[in-house]
Amino acid sequence: MTQTFKCGDRVRLKGGEAVMAVTGVSPDSNGETKVWCAWFDDTHLHQTAGHPVEALEAVEIAELGPPP
Repeated sequence: MTQTFKCGDRVRLKGGEAVMAVTGVSPDSNGETKVWCAWFDDTHLHQTAGHPVEALEAVEIAELGPPP
């Protein structure tokens, strides 16, 4: 079963990268569904990218722990 995501969900790449917020889900120019995400990198720069649904896993808010 394919995972579904919606705006506001927290996700990360299955390789264990940074936690990202889903900002949208839409087809790319090839018609493949992309999950558009935003996050801040290690230098505090805002980043955005589209990822295939299969490359992402959901992150539960409880996994994130208390704020620093």
